[in-house]
Amino acid sequence: MLVPVADAIERQGKALDDKTNMSFESQLVRKIKTQCNDLDSYQGVFVATPSGLLLAGTHHDARDTREVKKLLQEGLKKWKTISPVGRFMTKEMFSKAVEELAKEESSKWYPADGLVLSVICRDLPRPDAKNVSQVHRNMYNLDYAWFGQSEARAFLPGQLIKGAKRKVKRDLVERLARFHFVDLVRGHTYSPFPQKAVEQADLTAEVIDVSYNLVSLGYNGRTRTSEVHEGVHIEGKWNPPGPGIPKLQKRGVDAKLKGHAVYDQKAKKFVSFNLLVVTKRWGGNVYNARAQFLDFGPAPMGIVLRLAGDSMAERVPPFFFRSYGWK
Repeated sequence: MLVPVADAIERQGKALDDKTNMSFESQLVRKIKTQCNDLDSYQGVFVATPSGLLLAGTHHDARDTREVKKLLQEGLKKWKTISPVGRFMTKEMFSKAVEELAKEESSKWYPADGLVLSVICRDLPRPDAKNVSQVHRNMYNLDYAWFGQSEARAFLPGQLIKGAKRKVKRDLVERLARFHFVDLVRGHTYSPFPQKAVEQADLTAEVIDVSYNLVSLGYNGRTRTSEVHEGVHIEGKWNPPGPGIPKLQKRGVDAKLKGHAVYDQKAKKFVSFNLLVVTKRWGGNVYNARAQFLDFGPAPMGIVLRLAGDSMAERVPPFFFRSYGWK
């Protein structure tokens, strides 16, 4: 049986690809990856045993399902040649993994009493869609946005009575604009927007109805980020000069927000949260696969934020969590 696993390299503290990170998880990830290639990037698809023995792998993103199938078949074939002892973790390895997992589950960073949203982004239909491959048209990406307990309360008006309104604190809306309203559809971008790139960050909460302990809320807002290349080349953010690359490079996202949520006053938490974000994005780099296709926009992009579950699979830290500044 094959167990699919996705691991986030970036996280608070030391990243998994940091060679000074001596955690069990980091050492296991590095062990598997280095058996495949000696590149700096940890991107790829790997088939490995729990003990970290690589059975099959590729550095490429393997978007073709047929190629992934070949890798899985290759891995299963090699699995059959390995002795049971070589397949699994030793008792010592397993104990260390369990101990580390327990610490991770009790991590102080995950806002269990706050607000955790899944953030899904994808391209929207566009006039020049015929120039976009079917593979790219169907792509989407997933991230998570975190807000602590007091921050979650800031998404509510001061009084929870019908008609009450309040603007959500700007720094919380800026968090969305800088770290989550970014072009991750086809891959990722090297850095979030700096605070100085935020031109607008408005979101208003309004109580639509109150039924016993349940408060229905509506949200409307607008954010806009805009940044211009200042002459310093940063790999994964700005592209080196070349054919089709704009001489004055820019990137940004202009977003309109509209949503609905339900807050349980008794439980003191949101029981539903949905925010639709329709954006116009521009700019791009090789990491988010815009530069290769000269797809610099402006072009429409959609983002949906929804209340996340609380399983371990949905406790993955936000992609730009290290930029949150949480202490």
